[in-house]
Amino acid sequence: MPKLDYLQQKKLNPADELREILSRLEEALPQIKTLTAQPAFDLLLDLDRLDALFQQLESAGLDLLPEQGRFHSLQARLQKQAAPLLQRLGGAAVLQAQRPAPAPPSEKWWWYLDRLVAERQRQLQRQIALIGVIIVAVIGGVVLLFNTVLAPSPEVAARLEAENSAFEAIEAGQYEEALAFIRQGLQKVPGEPNLLLLQGVVQEMEDDKTSAAASFDQAQVRLNNPLDFYLARSQLYLRVGQPGQAETDARAALELDNNLASAWLLLGQTLENQQKMADALLAYQKANELAVASGDSEIIVMARLALARIGAPP
Repeated sequence: MPKLDYLQQKKLNPADELREILSRLEEALPQIKTLTAQPAFDLLLDLDRLDALFQQLESAGLDLLPEQGRFHSLQARLQKQAAPLLQRLGGAAVLQAQRPAPAPPSEKWWWYLDRLVAERQRQLQRQIALIGVIIVAVIGGVVLLFNTVLAPSPEVAARLEAENSAFEAIEAGQYEEALAFIRQGLQKVPGEPNLLLLQGVVQEMEDDKTSAAASFDQAQVRLNNPLDFYLARSQLYLRVGQPGQAETDARAALELDNNLASAWLLLGQTLENQQKMADALLAYQKANELAVASGDSEIIVMARLALARIGAPP
């Protein structure tokens, strides 16, 4: 047998092919964010081929435990980069168009990157909403809480009820109803800055720029602190699904205090929500760095969780 023929047959050996594809994918991992559409699609096909080879070789009785370990590790690392990989493919619509028919089983998760990214976005929105509630409550409730010696008051209850009802209406797309709940809250707690901010955000969503500007002006006067104003409004923009405007306000807050860890964390959240992962990574790292320097354990935890979520070291 000629030597060339022998080499070709050896290369086509299924076990060798499996290991070759594993190595190729492992080498491609660091370059995912720079891939063009076709190499990104080829990566999905390689994962399909790996899955088929594992089934073929394991049914023949081969011991592939080391290779299985590499494959599981590879998948875990790829899942962490689901968002940039989906972006390199051209987005959810392109992936859906290229998805094989009939639809692959759910175990072939790489054909459902759009669903994986969407679920992570929903989780992020829930986390942001929770953080937003905490920050808004702190900014808007400090004076009332101290004035009532940390006891619940009718004013605090009225504000929270108005906010919760308004957010439910916003999520349902019922903006006029949301404004009605906010106005009811303002009747009970006149001049409450967080309700004024929320009113302005909803008025913007209704394309009532004049009324929105008036609401924001009133909120600024009541807060009497531009930094608090931008941080609070940024959180509200995120809560209602407007990360671009949230980013603008987060950057405005950083212009006022570039060493505020919570503002860098907020900026990271706005960028991550827009799939600007490289910029989000830098913002989260800056938040972690500043929080470590100031001893802010809460921001450290949130920043490092965010870095882990997007697959980057702190």
